[in-house]
Amino acid sequence: MYQPWERTHIYASYAKGLSDGTQAPAYAVGNPDKGIEGNAYATLAPMHSTQYELGIKQQWQNLLLTAALFDLKQDNQYTNSDNYYVADGERHNFGLELGVQGRLSQNFDITSTLALTRSRLKDIQVEAYQGHQTQNTPTVRFANYVSYQLPQVDGLRLLAGMQYSSSKYAEKTGTVKVSGYSVFNVGAAYNFRAYGYDNTLRFNVDNLFNKKYWRDVGSFAGDDYLFLGAPRTAQLSWNIRF
Repeated sequence: MYQPWERTHIYASYAKGLSDGTQAPAYAVGNPDKGIEGNAYATLAPMHSTQYELGIKQQWQNLLLTAALFDLKQDNQYTNSDNYYVADGERHNFGLELGVQGRLSQNFDITSTLALTRSRLKDIQVEAYQGHQTQNTPTVRFANYVSYQLPQVDGLRLLAGMQYSSSKYAEKTGTVKVSGYSVFNVGAAYNFRAYGYDNTLRFNVDNLFNKKYWRDVGSFAGDDYLFLGAPRTAQLSWNIRF
């Protein structure tokens, strides 16, 4: 990390990762016409990944501003045109992340993040899987959370937030998309002290407008799936710190 000015930090990072290999689906039966035997249910070797990141953090008044470029490459595993499950090519994600966190005024706090991602499969046998955004990877994600401390009631804070995701492909060939979505949440938190202990009462309503949306898409055992987002949900919690 390098600090060119008092409230500015520039950093660079490099990381290598190792994750479990994936399991071949039931239909990875090979191609008898070519003498290729299948490998259904076989688990492939672990996947390697490499990530580079370059970023800057700037403290401005009571706000922390951040920006980072990232470049992630990971081994790719899939069923090829001969119905054989292989480790072939790589998934390459390149993007930009921006963030703001801190206090806008004496009673008003904010946390915002924006992620722009370009994701591609490269150097693989199946041409239809290349040249477009990868499955379940939105190009744009945005989240914003704010809280307001009511000056009239000591310890009471009002909360609000939203998450946005752009549209994304529902399968590997990039021919079917699910729509983007915006979800809004509200809540309140009340901190107080009773009988010598710190207490927090929290009430949240997630998905305030009961938006129906596809939260995620993905594949398992060779089949593609859609995952529905949670409906409007209210939660009440009471936390006591001993």
